[in-house]
Amino acid sequence: MGTGYNPANLAEFWAEVSSVLQETEHNLHELAQTTLLKYEQSLHEADNGRDAAKSEQVIRLQQIGQQLARLSEQSGALHTYLQNGLDAPPVDDSHWPRIRILQSQEEERAQLAHDLENSVGQLLANAVFELASCRTLLANDREAVATGLAALQAELEDGLADIRQFIVDLEPATILGNFGLGAGIRRYLEQFETRTGLKTQLRVNTNMGRLPSIIEITIFRVIQEALRNAYHHANATQVEVVIEEKDGSLHFSVIDNGVGLNMERVGKSRKNLGLARIVDYAELLNGKFRILSDSERGTQVILSVPYPEL
Repeated sequence: MGTGYNPANLAEFWAEVSSVLQETEHNLHELAQTTLLKYEQSLHEADNGRDAAKSEQVIRLQQIGQQLARLSEQSGALHTYLQNGLDAPPVDDSHWPRIRILQSQEEERAQLAHDLENSVGQLLANAVFELASCRTLLANDREAVATGLAALQAELEDGLADIRQFIVDLEPATILGNFGLGAGIRRYLEQFETRTGLKTQLRVNTNMGRLPSIIEITIFRVIQEALRNAYHHANATQVEVVIEEKDGSLHFSVIDNGVGLNMERVGKSRKNLGLARIVDYAELLNGKFRILSDSERGTQVILSVPYPEL
């Protein structure tokens, strides 16, 4: 950025500042993902008895990755502030209310889910009802038409089920608000098994009570992301979710019997199978995120969060 700007041309100045911040956010995000994935790989090697002497370096990798992620977040927040005129973050980042960012995202998703239910969802529901009425009228004389209408009705019913599942994915507060975290996850797993064909199981080894809504949603997002990975990338046939309490923390594990993750290959992808989002969610909860994976035992995604301090 040059130093010969005319103070009167502030619009041009802010535009370049915004551009630099956006590029900085992208670069820091890339570095944070690579560092944290290197940390997970090193941690996995240490668990298998290799590189145990490098524990300090492993811890340092985690700390640097988390610091890079925070810097990326700050750059993104400042870019958003310049673009949209929102409240600027405080100078002291130790008091930066990151949970408000997540809250805002969930509110946007809830609004989108509401709009889908009132538009596309209602349209499909009405179409299914109308087609059922047509079949009743036509079945006696026009067998071919009735057959076609039956097929169309089935397709619309499948589409309606997909839309409703999409709404649950967008707005987990609906299912969690009605059933709580444990029961909500159980119900979601039932729907997930029906939709994907993967056999699911839930084990809850704790008597945890209700948590704040945004905390339950964040934990649900981690489990949801891990289940999505098991279905799309692990070539698994079954997946188990385990919730347990030990050492003053709640542990949420998603375990599949798939082919395992190639951590080197994953580290080269910016998307990283959604792992970056899981890291962000874990940090928001002051928790820890780990991946254990090999070709023989599948993949285990573990989120540990402090309890009952949540």
